[in-house]
Amino acid sequence: MEAGAGGKGPGLAAFNPKREYRTVAPWWSHWNAPSLGFFGPKRCYSVMSPCTVSWQLGVGLRPLGAGGLAKARNGTDETALALFNQERLYSVAARRFGRKWRPDSSDEDEEGATTPKRNLRFGKFGASSEEDSESDESGDTSTIRRRWSSAALRNCDMKKERRVLKSYEEESNDLAGRIRELREEIKNREVLGTERRRYESRGESLLTSKRFDECGISPLTVKALADAGYVQTTVVQEAALPICLEAGKDVLIKAKTGTGKSAAFLLPAIESVLNGMKSNTNHRVSPIFALVLCPTRELAIQLTAEANVLLKYHKGIGVQSLIGGTRFKLDQRRLESDPCQILVATPGRLLDHIENKSSFSVRLMGLKLLVLDEADHLLDLGFCKDIEKIVDSLPRQRQTLLFSATIPKEVRRVSQLVLKRDHVFVDTVGLGAVETPTKVQQSCLVVLHELHFHMVHRLLLEHIDREVDYKVIVFCTTAMVTEFMYIMLRDLKLNVREIHSRKPQLYRTRISEEFRDSNRLILVTSDVSTRGVNYPDVTLVIQVGAPPDREHYIHRLGRTGREGKSGKGILLLAPWEEYFLNEIGDLPVEKHTAPDIDQEIKQKVDDSIKIVDMSIKEAAYHAWLGYYNSIADIGRDKTMLADLANRFGASIGLEKPPAIYRKTALKMGLKDVPGIRIRK
Repeated sequence: MEAGAGGKGPGLAAFNPKREYRTVAPWWSHWNAPSLGFFGPKRCYSVMSPCTVSWQLGVGLRPLGAGGLAKARNGTDETALALFNQERLYSVAARRFGRKWRPDSSDEDEEGATTPKRNLRFGKFGASSEEDSESDESGDTSTIRRRWSSAALRNCDMKKERRVLKSYEEESNDLAGRIRELREEIKNREVLGTERRRYESRGESLLTSKRFDECGISPLTVKALADAGYVQTTVVQEAALPICLEAGKDVLIKAKTGTGKSAAFLLPAIESVLNGMKSNTNHRVSPIFALVLCPTRELAIQLTAEANVLLKYHKGIGVQSLIGGTRFKLDQRRLESDPCQILVATPGRLLDHIENKSSFSVRLMGLKLLVLDEADHLLDLGFCKDIEKIVDSLPRQRQTLLFSATIPKEVRRVSQLVLKRDHVFVDTVGLGAVETPTKVQQSCLVVLHELHFHMVHRLLLEHIDREVDYKVIVFCTTAMVTEFMYIMLRDLKLNVREIHSRKPQLYRTRISEEFRDSNRLILVTSDVSTRGVNYPDVTLVIQVGAPPDREHYIHRLGRTGREGKSGKGILLLAPWEEYFLNEIGDLPVEKHTAPDIDQEIKQKVDDSIKIVDMSIKEAAYHAWLGYYNSIADIGRDKTMLADLANRFGASIGLEKPPAIYRKTALKMGLKDVPGIRIRK
C-alpha cells in the first residue's frame, strides 16, 4: 500500500483478506462529505466520499492527489470507489461523477497486466432502463455473486447466482403460498381432534350412525366438517344437537370430557349467527350473536381454533377470544377491526370490557345464544358473581346452553339463574354411571410426604422405559410447587415443560401447543390444565397430593384415556391424606404398595433439590401452607398443619420455615400457632 501525500499518512489501512476491509481516509484528505459504511459480521465495507479519497481502477491501488481528482471531474480518467469483499475486489462507478462502467473497456495496472473483461451493466449508475431490459431479454446476462450491492442488482434477486427478474419468481411464490395453505389445512384437521381413522381403531367407538348432514345444519358447515375428517356424530352430539338447534330452547347437558361436546355447542352457535345475520342487515358493526364463557385461557384458545375450522367456508363470519394476559386496548382494536359474531371469553376479561367500553355492551344487545362451558369449573374458580353481572347485561330473549361434566348443587343453583324454568336436562353420562374414562387404569400410592419428589422421579423413569411414545402430565397442588417440581425434574435431565398461573399467557399458549403436538414429553402443571384442554395421546397422569375435591380428581384424570384410548392414572398421597380415598370410593381406584426408592435415585433427587433457588423454595412453602389450610380435613387442626408444613419445608431444603406476614396469619387462623413464624 502506498502512503498518503508526501508519505504523511496511509491511503488505505487495516486490510485483512479473511475478516474485514475498511478504507480510512488519509489525515491529509478534505472531509467535504460524510463517509458511508456498512459493517457485517464477516465482511466490512466502508466507502468514503469521492471528495475524501479515491483510487484508480485496477488491481494495484494508489491514492489520487488533487490532479487525479481534477482529471476525474473532467471525465478524462475513469474513477471509482472501491467496494471490498472477502474473496474479490469489485469496482462500482461512483455516483458522484455519474460515470458508466463500459463493458468493453479494460484497465491496466502499473505492471501492465490487464484485468479481465466483465460484461456488467448497472442501470442505476448511468445506463438506461431500456438498455438493461434489452440485455436481460436477450439472455446476455453474466454470473453475479451474492455479494453485489442491491443498488446494482435493481429488480433482480440478490439471493440467486444469476440475475433473475422478480416476475419470473411469481409462480414459485404462489407455490410456496399453496404449500402454506396445505399445511394449515392439515393442521386444522387435527384441531377438533384426531381424524376418522383413529375412531375406526377403537374398541369402543364414540361414533353413531347419524351423519352431520342429517342434523339440519348449514351445508357449508357440513363441508368444513368433512374436510376435517368428520362425517358421523358422537353419542353426545347425537343427544344434544337436536335440542340445542331448536331456537330459544335452554338446555342443561351433562357430558364427560373428550366426547365431542365442544362441537355440540359450536354448531348451534354458528346456526344462531346465520339466522341472526339474515334479520340484522342494517348494522355498520355486526352484533355479537353467540357468546361462549369458559373457565381458562387455554380452553378459550382451543375453542376459538375449533370454531375457525367450522367457519372455514363461512365468509364474513368471525370468531374472537377475550382472555386475560393480553392488552386491553389491543383487544378493543381487534374487536372493532376484525369480524366477531362469535365471542369466546373468560368471565373476568369479558366483564372488564362490559364495564369499561359502552360500545361493546351495545354489541351484546344482539346476542342470540349464551353458552357456559365447564360450568362446574367456572363456579369452582369463584366466577359466580362475575357470571351474575354478565348475565344481567345480556338480553333476556336469548337461548342458553349450560355444559358440565358434573352437576353439583352449585351448578344447579346457577342454572336457575341463567336457564328458563322449562329448560331441558340431557344426561349423556347416565345415572349412576362411572364418570371417569372406562379404559383408564387408576391406582393410588401412599408414600411419606418427604419422599413424594423422589417417587415422582422413579415413576417417570419406569414409564419412560415402558412407553416408547410417552406423554405424561404431572399435576401439583399449587403454582409454586409446580415450578419447584419443574426445576428439579429439568435438572435430572428429563424432557419436561411447565404451565401454571404465574406464567404469562403467551408462554402458556406456546407450551400448550408444543405439548399438544409432541410426544416423549412431560408436562408439570397446576389446575390451569385440569379442564377442557385437549391433549391427545396422554399415556400417564400423576396427581401429587390430595386434589381439592372429587371433581378435580375426575377432570385431572380425564386428560388421559380420551377418545376411547387407554391410559393410566396414579394418585400419590401422604399417609395423612388417605381420607381422600373415601371421596372416590365408588371409582375403580386400586391401592398399591409403594415401591422402594433406590439410594442412587434418592441421592440424585436430593442433589437436584439443592440447586433450586431459595426464593422459590420459600414461595413453595407459603403456597403449600395456604393450599392445605383451605382443605377442611387438614386445615381445621392448625397445630398439625403447621407441623406438616414445616416437615414439607425441610424436605425441599429449607433450614427453617419462612416467616409469613401477620395479616396473612390472621386471615388463615395461624396467629399464635406453634411452629408458625410471623414476619415482624
